[in-house]
Amino acid sequence: MKNQSNKQRIYYLLPFIFVFMISCGGPYKTKTVNQPSRKLEIADDLFDKGNYDDAALEYKDYFAVFAGDERCDYAQFKLAECYRMNEEYPLAAVEYRVLINDYGYSEYVDDAFFIEGLCFFKQSSRIENDQTKTFEAKNRIERFLRLFPNSPRRGEAQQLIEEINSKLAEKKFMSAKMYYSLEHYNAALIYFSKTIDLYEGTIEAAKSHYYKGKIFEIRKNTEEAIGEYKKVISFGEDIQEKRDAQRSLDELLKRGADEG
Repeated sequence: MKNQSNKQRIYYLLPFIFVFMISCGGPYKTKTVNQPSRKLEIADDLFDKGNYDDAALEYKDYFAVFAGDERCDYAQFKLAECYRMNEEYPLAAVEYRVLINDYGYSEYVDDAFFIEGLCFFKQSSRIENDQTKTFEAKNRIERFLRLFPNSPRRGEAQQLIEEINSKLAEKKFMSAKMYYSLEHYNAALIYFSKTIDLYEGTIEAAKSHYYKGKIFEIRKNTEEAIGEYKKVISFGEDIQEKRDAQRSLDELLKRGADEG
């Protein structure tokens, strides 16, 4: 009786299953066309609709069918964009590099240089892990800025460099703070100084000045401590260490006046 009931249920659902299968249509098949411009229109339409997997197939088929066409550089750029929009950053980076190497004449080369760096940054690890991808991103963006000083994307690139430097500074500062917490002050001073030298202008550099001041104060190096606290106070952004530095500076100056 139970088996019969299940069969009836399956029989009832068959029309719906059939409609679902028809609507899915199975794997996407590239369209056969005779004109390269029409092939790109099909691919671009899929891309604009957000069907990046299918668009990538059409761009790849374009290369196979219309190799050597004058718009191959455009198709290569759009193929890379398909992977980037799908957040497949390693594949995207490879395709941007193909554009740079094979189509150096292209109007899309400057964009490719920039977005390749962006893709590396998108692959960077959490701050406590290895930052190889972050350094690779920085190298590529700095190269972009050197090669294309007048690019419309220069502002984006400079903003990205600031974001990259902030992340690398945080990594360096985290090591310095660890040594500070363990009272290994010599090592802490080295790492705080590196953070300042390498990433001047970041929040972490300002914080490093504060902790250097604390170490100097602990060691009774009052003048050095005062100098570090003043550097924190002059920092543009409002951070907790800035207020702490002002209090520490006021206490040192008051103590010096009392002793005087």
